[in-house]
Amino acid sequence: MKKLLISSFVCALTMSGPAMANDVHPMCGETELAGIMGDMKDNMKAYKKAMKAGDTETMNVVAQDLLANIEKSDGLVPLQISDNKELTAAQQADFDQYQKGMAYLQESAEALSKATTDDERKAALSQIGKASKKGHKAFKMDCDD
Repeated sequence: MKKLLISSFVCALTMSGPAMANDVHPMCGETELAGIMGDMKDNMKAYKKAMKAGDTETMNVVAQDLLANIEKSDGLVPLQISDNKELTAAQQADFDQYQKGMAYLQESAEALSKATTDDERKAALSQIGKASKKGHKAFKMDCDD
């Protein structure tokens, strides 16, 4: 079911996503959401480092920080969808798909925070990595000129 949801999520976004051509938005990489996503990337690096060191306490703290960042990002609209507060029907549909992807990411992060063995942690990290990759492919704006 999750694979079907993610597959349909990606397909819907690639078919209906706004074409930005080669134009780079002036706010690209400078939004609140971009900052939170950067923090989430740092959380993942810190978690993996703590896991390699066998530092369970740090892993628990970082997993909670990751969950907090996911919750903060859920209501923010990716610049790839719109830079306006009011969304068109198509943009709202894209935003709904973004929120579904974030919900899946949150479930995976919750599994990570509850993991007690390295195998469980690796499985949760794998889910997070896949969700992140699909979300970035669908919503991350390329800020390079």
